Amino acid sequence: MANNYTMDDIVEVKKREKRRKRLFKMLIFLSIVIIVGGLYSYREKWLPKLQGIGEKYQTIINDGKLAAGNFPIYMSNSDSYQMQFSDSVIYMISDADLYLYNQDGGLIDSRQHAYSNAVLKTSDGYALIYETGGKKFRLETERKTVYTESADNDIVFARLSDDGYVAIVTLSEKYASSITVYDDNGEIVYGRECVERIIDVSFDDNSKGAVLSSIGADNGSIITKCEKVSFNSEKSEWKSDPVQTYCMAASNFDNGALVLGDDKCAYYNSKGNIISSYVYSGTFAGCDVSGEKAAVILNDDKRRKYSIMLMKDSKSEPFMIYADDELRFVQIYDELAYVMTKTSLNAYDFDGNLRSTVAITDSYTKFRRSDKYIFLMGYDRIDRIDYES
Repeated sequence: MANNYTMDDIVEVKKREKRRKRLFKMLIFLSIVIIVGGLYSYREKWLPKLQGIGEKYQTIINDGKLAAGNFPIYMSNSDSYQMQFSDSVIYMISDADLYLYNQDGGLIDSRQHAYSNAVLKTSDGYALIYETGGKKFRLETERKTVYTESADNDIVFARLSDDGYVAIVTLSEKYASSITVYDDNGEIVYGRECVERIIDVSFDDNSKGAVLSSIGADNGSIITKCEKVSFNSEKSEWKSDPVQTYCMAASNFDNGALVLGDDKCAYYNSKGNIISSYVYSGTFAGCDVSGEKAAVILNDDKRRKYSIMLMKDSKSEPFMIYADDELRFVQIYDELAYVMTKTSLNAYDFDGNLRSTVAITDSYTKFRRSDKYIFLMGYDRIDRIDYES
């Protein structure tokens, strides 16, 4: 039996169809608005993950050709030499002498120090030499010996700031340790006895204060604490929560701090509270730290697993890079992490991109980076290679 539709019926059907289409379009539009609104509200979580997408870095392969002329620089008493690079000058110490070279390997000056168990530190054109287990220390520049001093008690370690300030941590007769800070003229600007053993000192950018890291024990476990001090005040700006690890290195930034321990690391905010921490997935074998950035070498020789953990800042998850060879040394320089293996030296950014590489022999154990060169440190010699990154 045929259906009899009137013109009014046909018009009504078309109206209902148009209403369905409009409703469907409106639902799609509202869904898009909700999704976009949600993405905008949580943009701080997902937007950083997109950073770097679309950026392609072409890995630079350096030729590794060894410089001639004054290189290599050979060292006598090779088992005890130390080398640092700062402000276009190579500083090198042997058992009894300090040598200064330019970047072409030319000898600038040599000076005697005659310190037992000497340690060399450099920063922004200054060089500090001190004797562990002794009392003597001195501040050097390319042009002269700025001053020489003696501590009251045996020196445990010392630190040097970019402005030439020196922190000397010593043993103490009545306390666990003692710290004295000298300005670039050798004048004392801060000093105190400490009931806990200071293990590291990290200067502020302006050298007006520092973060002191100390170790202690709690229920049989080693713990590390941090304390922010200003050199013109007797009161601490903040004291941190303890973290169950042995501090290997530390830095401070934006009134916060980063502690690299032997089995974990922790970021602190400006109130001394832990805001993030990470447990290592291997055996600690070395590190470097610069502000919020850090690189930790993790070697597992038994399982032949080698990796480096790159930490960009307190808000980012660490980036793991795995290697086939033993990792020997790492240095952070100009926002890149330079990693030495037995057969190569690689530069990574803190998003994990390999920016440059060079093949080397396994006769080198450490290196120092300058703007244009890598200085490779072997048992009894220092070589130089061009390195673009």
